[in-house]
Amino acid sequence: MVPDLNRPARCLTLRGMTIHAHIEWFLTDAAAGSPLTRRTYRTGLNRFREYLLANDLDPEVQELEILQASLVLGWASWLTDMQGVNRRTLLTYLSAIMSFIAWLQVRDLQPIASSDYARLQEGMRRLRRNQKPPELVPHPPDDPELNELLLVARRLPLTSADPRERLAAARNTAILETLLSTGMRVGELVALRTRELDEADSSAWVTGKRGRTRKVFFAAFAWQSTTEYLRQRHSAGLTYRGPLGDQPVFARHDRRAGTEVLPLSTGAVQRMFRKLARRAGLDLNDVTPHALRHYFGTRMYRATSDLAVTQTALGHASPVTTRIYAKLADSAVQDAHREAFGDGQSPTASPRINSDRSQVRDTS
Repeated sequence: MVPDLNRPARCLTLRGMTIHAHIEWFLTDAAAGSPLTRRTYRTGLNRFREYLLANDLDPEVQELEILQASLVLGWASWLTDMQGVNRRTLLTYLSAIMSFIAWLQVRDLQPIASSDYARLQEGMRRLRRNQKPPELVPHPPDDPELNELLLVARRLPLTSADPRERLAAARNTAILETLLSTGMRVGELVALRTRELDEADSSAWVTGKRGRTRKVFFAAFAWQSTTEYLRQRHSAGLTYRGPLGDQPVFARHDRRAGTEVLPLSTGAVQRMFRKLARRAGLDLNDVTPHALRHYFGTRMYRATSDLAVTQTALGHASPVTTRIYAKLADSAVQDAHREAFGDGQSPTASPRINSDRSQVRDTS
């Protein structure tokens, strides 16, 4: 049972409403997050319901009174020790349960006492700190690898008579050049619509994480490839059911799409990358849509040495996320190392002590 969301929250504090019902209410409330976020939360909260059942606590019978700090922290231990959940998944699940508890507080339904809630928060901080993964340094592809990838993408139209394959090849080239020169996330790329393109300065407005918008700029070659792909698509007579400005910039060109302009999925772009990487003989782990974002971030920081500009260009909420590109691109350590060891002189090459002098002479 999901309560009527128009009823006052205090009317819902009556006994009889189970943990299961509260979770379902939370997952249908837009205030809990975007549809995608709530789908992710559902996965985590389903595991919490499994944990309750494993401890003879039926979530469809039990009420909120049992939702105490010790129970929630015990669930985290159960996930890691008994279920073998990896740290990334654990952090996602912890985010789900804490968001649920925070939502209960907003609705004035929180059964956890203030002192117990403080203990829960401290326990969660310790868990997150202990589960924090090591800082991963991105390894963006180098220019020769990107050149190989682009050569493979551009070569396909020459070997195919199928108009769909020719359109797909033009699209693939435009996608590669767009990602490496704008720093867009793959989700932002597939959500891009033609009305968001600005020919005046070869730019586009994109919507990133948590609805944050930013302006991205295309390199001249990327803008040319994208507009040429759109021209070819228009000439092919493909149809779109909706306002013209709502057309996806990058569309599907498989048989099932037929003559319609349908948006790509992020999975389709990732599969396209794997296909091109195989044909180019490149490592599939090194050439991904997100690797091109790393390439963009590294080049931006090298060109500007400005962390704030790079952060804005990438759409990062925190400079901490952007700082990794400073580690990749900052030459200060390299310059200091060259200053210290640049003469190439080994310590063992220093003048040796004369063997005669090193011997102790017996003068007795």
